Amino acid sequence: MKVYLKPASGSATDNLERAKVEMQRVIGFRGKVTSAKPEGNWIAVTIEISPQWDLPEAEKVSNLEEWIRAQTRVIFSIFSVQSIK
Repeated sequence: MKVYLKPASGSATDNLERAKVEMQRVIGFRGKVTSAKPEGNWIAVTIEISPQWDLPEAEKVSNLEEWIRAQTRVIFSIFSVQSIK
């Protein structure tokens, strides 16, 4: 799964490490951040969904998409979610 984030201020390169830390905090036990790289003004964060999470794969993806959008909107306004694929 890839999450594309747009930093509220500064460049994607300058916010790369913070994006990884914040995204890992948001997803918690649901998965882990495997990489993050700048793509223009956005940061592409790759997430590996945890196989130990006891749900069918389609539900994992759906729940994680909703969770990421809700948590990034409520908890930190440093980044905005542009898309999740």
